[in-house]
Amino acid sequence: MASSSGASKALLAVCVVAGCTPAAAQGIQLSCDLTGDDVTLTWAGNRDDVVVEFATEPDGQYTILGFVPASRHRYVHPDLMPATTFYYRLRPVEGPASDDATAVPAADRVEGEDWLVPRTVPDTRAAPEPGGRPTNLRVESVTTDGLRLTWTDNSTDEDGFLIERQARTGFEVVFVVDPDVNYAGLIASAADTYRVRAYHYGRTSNVVSERTP
Repeated sequence: MASSSGASKALLAVCVVAGCTPAAAQGIQLSCDLTGDDVTLTWAGNRDDVVVEFATEPDGQYTILGFVPASRHRYVHPDLMPATTFYYRLRPVEGPASDDATAVPAADRVEGEDWLVPRTVPDTRAAPEPGGRPTNLRVESVTTDGLRLTWTDNSTDEDGFLIERQARTGFEVVFVVDPDVNYAGLIASAADTYRVRAYHYGRTSNVVSERTP
């Protein structure tokens, strides 16, 4: 971790904005600011939720930092390692959501941890099509703080599924699973309301970078 003296050196940091072509200007515009060893990202131009990603090489593999609802336009990446350049980008997260559901008691009880593992289970109710909306969401309370979610996967082109929980300002992502999955276990509250979204990524924002002192 950088020392507190790095804050004064932050004045020397330059926020590099790449890809500001006319095409990029029509989408999300991302900017960044370095304070000490924290990077604050801000943006405008999105109408959907976004996923925040970073890499440490210009052409390196990006890692997901988090999913941010459309109502927020700020993300802080804290306590970064010193003398390292971090590259950031945003990708909109689009796609249809299932109906909301709350937990009902499960008819069975589970043991061990196998019930937590996301998987694909046979479902004859599926009607696959591009952009298909998840249906038949069922949330079951299988332990004191354990939920089992199942749904019908009707999409043929999703990048995955987002399990979302209702919060004060809308729904927030609590878990992400791979394409074609239609079963997942969660350690979560049975008192909350959930939904599942078949998501795909929209057009990537411009890339910004900061080098920590």
